[in-house]
Amino acid sequence: MPQLKDFVIDAQHHGLGDTSGMPGGEDLQAFQASLLARMAARAADSLPVRHLAVGIGAHACLIALDQAGEILPLRQQRLTNVPSTRPWFRGLLNIRGNLVGVADLAAMAGAPPLAVGADSHVLVMAAGLAPQCGLLVSQVRGLRDVEEMSRISNNDETENDLPGVIGRYKDKGGLVWMELDLAGLSQDPEFLRIGR
Repeated sequence: MPQLKDFVIDAQHHGLGDTSGMPGGEDLQAFQASLLARMAARAADSLPVRHLAVGIGAHACLIALDQAGEILPLRQQRLTNVPSTRPWFRGLLNIRGNLVGVADLAAMAGAPPLAVGADSHVLVMAAGLAPQCGLLVSQVRGLRDVEEMSRISNNDETENDLPGVIGRYKDKGGLVWMELDLAGLSQDPEFLRIGR
């Protein structure tokens, strides 16, 4: 079983300050909890900031992993058209008995509707956001670390900019990525109003 002196040496090794005057008993438990919290925070700081990378039409997009639910290939599913809805609302998808509405953000931004092809997927939003809502994506591009990219100005919006953009990044190859905030998008009244 580790001794107090071993714990103190370990704490000093991790650069958590002078521990020579450490009290014992309950104060030691508080110190241990504080030490573990600091070590966990340090470990979390060193983790890469990964985002799900997808293509939505001509746009390269980044989505925080905690905002993304599951991704399903659309070719294996079937969209059911819903009458009297906006053109960007592509229909309903039955996922294991749950109906999910599928939105086309490119069409919502004024671009032509996305064609459904072999690489098309539906990205279902995380359960805490809007579990009955999915986005049509042209392709899934894996994960990207935004810390390896350069943040660029968010003021150069284009005519067909996607709704929900909160940031822009440029990777080492010069490709511009748009970061989408699905939490904000799921609260946007325009996005929520699918009826004509």
